[in-house]
Amino acid sequence: MINRVILVGRLGTDPEIKATSKGDEFANFSLATSKKIKTKDGTWQEKTTWHKVTTFDPNLTQTIKNYVSKGTMLYLEGEIDVSEYTDSNGNKRYNTSIIIPRMGIMKMVSTKGDAKQQSSNDLPDDDIPSDIPF
Repeated sequence: MINRVILVGRLGTDPEIKATSKGDEFANFSLATSKKIKTKDGTWQEKTTWHKVTTFDPNLTQTIKNYVSKGTMLYLEGEIDVSEYTDSNGNKRYNTSIIIPRMGIMKMVSTKGDAKQQSSNDLPDDDIPSDIPF
């Protein structure tokens, strides 16, 4: 069985570096991915999805600590992890996150300063055919 996810997105906040009880550092951050969707009235709208990401790999954590900040675009490969917990009201809740495992893959695509550059996948609205059937 395979549990693998590939994401390319930008950090919404600076990463948070924490340590386990044994002193091993790990990194938590939120990654935003977005896509353009065509609404029923024919206009294009951007939809953003936020992903919680954690890595326990010491090398990736050190790289994140030294070079990654809010706005940095990352390519990463990880696993989807769903955990269950009970909130203070006794309701069952679920938390979905992406775990980059040891020896995982993460690459910086661009830095914060490149945030306003247009992606090669972004097309001006007038270049998109209006008769797409979906």
